[in-house]
Amino acid sequence: MSAVAQEVTPQEITTTPLVEIRNARMEFPGVLALDGVSFDLRPGECHALVGENGAGKSTLAKCIIGENTLTSGELFVGGQRVPKHYDVRDSQALGIAVVHQEFQLMEEMTALENIYVGNYSKRGPFIDRRAQRARAAELLTYLGVDIHLDVPVKYLRTAEKQLVQLARALSQEAQVIILDELTAVLPENDIENIFRIVELLKRDGKGIIYISHRLDEIFSVCDRYTVLMDGRHIRTGDVTELTKPKLVELIAGRELSQVYPTLNPPDDDVVLQVEGLTSDAFFDVDLEVRRGEVVGIAGLVGAGKSELLLAIFGDYKVKKGTIRVNGEAVSMTSPRKAIQHGLGLIPDERKRLGLNSALDVRKNATLPSMRKFKKWGVFMDDEAELRKSYDTLESLQLRYSNLWQPTTKLSGGNQQKIVIGKWLIADTEIFLMDEPTRGIDVGAKSEIYRLIAALTAEGKSVILVSPEIEELLGLSHRIYVLYEGRIRDSFEGDRLNQSEVMTSLLGAER
Repeated sequence: MSAVAQEVTPQEITTTPLVEIRNARMEFPGVLALDGVSFDLRPGECHALVGENGAGKSTLAKCIIGENTLTSGELFVGGQRVPKHYDVRDSQALGIAVVHQEFQLMEEMTALENIYVGNYSKRGPFIDRRAQRARAAELLTYLGVDIHLDVPVKYLRTAEKQLVQLARALSQEAQVIILDELTAVLPENDIENIFRIVELLKRDGKGIIYISHRLDEIFSVCDRYTVLMDGRHIRTGDVTELTKPKLVELIAGRELSQVYPTLNPPDDDVVLQVEGLTSDAFFDVDLEVRRGEVVGIAGLVGAGKSELLLAIFGDYKVKKGTIRVNGEAVSMTSPRKAIQHGLGLIPDERKRLGLNSALDVRKNATLPSMRKFKKWGVFMDDEAELRKSYDTLESLQLRYSNLWQPTTKLSGGNQQKIVIGKWLIADTEIFLMDEPTRGIDVGAKSEIYRLIAALTAEGKSVILVSPEIEELLGLSHRIYVLYEGRIRDSFEGDRLNQSEVMTSLLGAER
């Protein structure tokens, strides 16, 4: 059956699930990852699989694609029970594919080669290059994207790379497609395109398993949802019968009467002042931050939000303007100087920019503060370093095995705690947070929110960038709107509401 199918009518769609798992149990040494979980995916539906990190979502998905073998339970594909020693090759042959957030691509190979890697069209003993190219072009047309097939994927945008992965799945005649945090690193306009493609796939009778921490997306594109917690099935139901607050409660396992903590009012002291700051990404920016204040920065994709934080941190070239810390004009020509003046950056890409994957938990936590732990400026005081990193990370309630554990083994929320913790160890007073809750689950988000409130209660200040207006409104004392690189408005007090901020954000006249 061609992946580029004719539209399937409701009458033509069989009631047999494309995939069904019954009473799945999955054990690892000392860990019960799945405990009696049941799940099914129907033709022509998008089924959200949600839960906190460690809930069992990835484990269940790996069982479906044959990366994990069930300890007990049954897996059916197309109504047929699969054998016990079912593996990835079997799942591909049965029409199951997965598209990951983290690219499974060969960067030096072309888009065409990546679409067909390990899945070559042959004419006799030879690879049929002409058929490959024609089929790849057909798939990209189906997806509504214009990608040059002969360009190495390293030159493609993030969204284009995701679509190459999706085209690869369709080239394998996949009827079941698992989208694993596909939109986590995509801007809003590319996310809308993914939604369009999901609707297209549903219309053609394919089944989508949608894994995402972005709850708004579930209500935009999914038909049913299944919530997992601690490896157990909590609930399956229709998205139309669900509200976002209720979904948050199901995921977190408790009633969240107040998602955002109450913030103490800030002091009058201005700790950071930016005057006329200009670069190639933003222009004549004026803003100020008071002691104990959370200042939100709202803006559309491309408005210059991340570049502004990088410039304040000395990591983005500035053409003109003044930065004052505690009233003193300072020259932020490098991150080192920013750190010396009490600033710390929590970047939007924590794995690539916030952490060093070659170092363990302890070394990541103390990396900006190594000089503090040297005796006579030469020898490392290992005991002092261990004690400080342990005390700080324990105060953040970090969930980890030990200080020598690789950071790559931690959840997104715990990785973010290390990034914040390293700036606490460095005695940071002004935290520049660029999407600090990106890609982490509801429970971990709540912990980050409480941590931000705790920082400001201690007199520390935060500049917060987030694409989620609700998050900015819930956490900020004041919000600046950056529109096409310029500060368009600032809101506080009674004007700090969604209607006012959104109107300004979209460039509309009030």
